[in-house]
Amino acid sequence: MVADTIHVHSHLAGYPTYHIFGHDIVLDVPISALILSTIGAVFLLRYTLSVFRLILELAVLPGKNVKRYQSRNGKTWALVTGCTSGIGLEFARQLAKKRFNVILIGRRKNALDEVSQELESKYGVETKSFIVDVSTPGSSRDEALSQIELFAKSNDLGVLINNVGASHAMPVAFAETERSEMNSIIETNINWTLLLTRAVIPSMIARSSKRGSPKSLIMSIGSLSGRIPSPLLATYSGTKAALSTWTKALAEEVKEKGVEVELVQAAFVVSNMSKIRRSSALVPTPANFVRSVLSSFGLPRGAQGRPYERTPFWTHAFLDYVVGFAGYLSEVTGIKVINSMHKDIRKRALRKAEREKGGKKE
Repeated sequence: MVADTIHVHSHLAGYPTYHIFGHDIVLDVPISALILSTIGAVFLLRYTLSVFRLILELAVLPGKNVKRYQSRNGKTWALVTGCTSGIGLEFARQLAKKRFNVILIGRRKNALDEVSQELESKYGVETKSFIVDVSTPGSSRDEALSQIELFAKSNDLGVLINNVGASHAMPVAFAETERSEMNSIIETNINWTLLLTRAVIPSMIARSSKRGSPKSLIMSIGSLSGRIPSPLLATYSGTKAALSTWTKALAEEVKEKGVEVELVQAAFVVSNMSKIRRSSALVPTPANFVRSVLSSFGLPRGAQGRPYERTPFWTHAFLDYVVGFAGYLSEVTGIKVINSMHKDIRKRALRKAEREKGGKKE
């Protein structure tokens, strides 16, 4: 026999009774405590599922195949900036290995020729080089943009990797940053990236907007310095944050036209920019970093809740996730930790400069 009254814990006189679906429900706990416990359970479930999703995306779930951006005729081009060393060189190599022809952009002809020779001989792909100093506005840069635009119109350009970037020589207070250094960072990280993308995106829309056509990809390499405000790298940090907002605005504009736009967040990677020469769990080699990028399309990993962003490398993903986990508290803590780290790096860089200066005098 079913009881007419449903008790939560034990019935105590004086607590309210609610008549629901033909039953009297007696609450033996205060209604405020019930509401708070329900809210707590919802938040706990939310974070549990979020952590579970992070682990699944890092260890189990496969990303979309990069070949989704290739045409059936197998003659699709990928454009890579900053391609003569580090991350950019690895993008050129790994995309060539996947049978993309590669457009190389850099400012040193000899370095471009070496990369071109390697890709053509090792992977049997075609290459095309454009020599340009992306940090210097003027007629030479404008001419290079015009040539790249013409090439994109007459060839099947399916992938753009906005990798080239500039940072500070060492951590420095914004009030002490040289104007020339600021200009170089802004021109390279923002102006060139936007101008290059503007030059080729009409061709990418044209190739991908038709039904049954392959998707196109515009990927910019960001930095967790743009995700977490970075004292003593304020200009660099600001440019990377600007790329995040620009990416999301552009992605929404063109998503119905077959062009996918995304920002890849990175922490330290072994490179000339980071000045780190030895890899570790927190600092991957360019090869390992690029491999994680090309195998995780469609998976935000550490960038959960931020549209059109992803943090592919596993330790970077955990770092990104932890910073956003507790909202204001974790964000502020992250800023303070970075400020302390950059102060220490600056002190060591200044001491090294002093030693080198003294050595030259001798």
